[in-house]
Amino acid sequence: MRRLFYGLGFVLLILAGALGVAEFLHATAGETYRPISLGSIWYSINANSLVGFQALVEKMPYVGPLIWPPIRFLLTLPAWLAAAVPGIVLVLACRPRQRAYGSF
Repeated sequence: MRRLFYGLGFVLLILAGALGVAEFLHATAGETYRPISLGSIWYSINANSLVGFQALVEKMPYVGPLIWPPIRFLLTLPAWLAAAVPGIVLVLACRPRQRAYGSF
């Protein structure tokens, strides 16, 4: 299980790097810098599912109105940051253990 999460963290770091390069190229092509957010990527892939997800969360009894603002904040983060932070956490938490020097 440790190797799986380590690999997932590594994949997230690669994805974060690719998203960072895409954002850099997007910034150099245009005149103004506008970060590519996680929500804008989701919206461009399938806008209806994003609206449906918002409606689902907001209609949850008792917690819906409280939980949507943090989710909305996460959707406004730059996409590279949203992939890099969990990737770093997974890689550091699940890295292979080093053996003591001289032990086999």
